[in-house]
Formats: sequence, C-alpha cells, structure tokens
Amino acid sequence: MRKRWVLAVAIGMVASTPALAAEPWVGRWAINPASCSGFGGSTPVTASLVVTDTSLWWFAGYCRIGKMYKLGQAAYIQARCGGDISGEVPVSLVPSGADRMRVSWNRAKPEELRRCK
Repeated sequence: MRKRWVLAVAIGMVASTPALAAEPWVGRWAINPASCSGFGGSTPVTASLVVTDTSLWWFAGYCRIGKMYKLGQAAYIQARCGGDISGEVPVSLVPSGADRMRVSWNRAKPEELRRCK
C-alpha cells in the first residue's frame, strides 16, 4: 500500500511541474518567405536565420552563443563566429508577437524577420 502512495505522489509531482518553454527567438526566420527553405544566401534578404539555444546561423556564417543577457523577451548576444565575420559579433534578437522578430547583427541596421512555417 505504501508503494502505491509513493508512486501516486511522484506521478502527481511530475504532472504538476510546468514544461520548460522554448525561448521565443528559437527557430527559423527570414525577411523573404522564399528564403525559408534550405541554407545559404549571401545577404540578410536571401538567407534564413536559424537560431537554437546555443547557436546562430545566418548569411554571415555559423556562430556559437557566448555571453547573453535577456531583457523581457529580447536577447542580447555576444556571438563567437567563423566564416565571413570571425570573432566576437554583437547580435540582438527582439521578438514581436509569435511570428516577427527584429534582428540587429554586428551593429548593422535592424532587419524585420518573420518566422518560417
């Protein structure tokens, strides 16, 4: 009887624990919906931005997320990149609703991206 009670309490604790939600900027984003499929592109307009919990991949190449701080839903990242831009690159990801995000890459003019479907 005691084993059943312990099992019931354990199941109840697991069921009541909230699931961890993914960060709002994680996913595939693009300025132009035609850029959503595949990798590549040499400009922000022709390439999709792929964001994971640990990396960024855009027209400039692959970057690992180094330092990051969050302010609300926005993420301010010091990325460590290779490719066309090597070294430390400042990136800001500012979500706007569920399907839009403003991205500033290496202090360039911010771009408005939409989530790829």
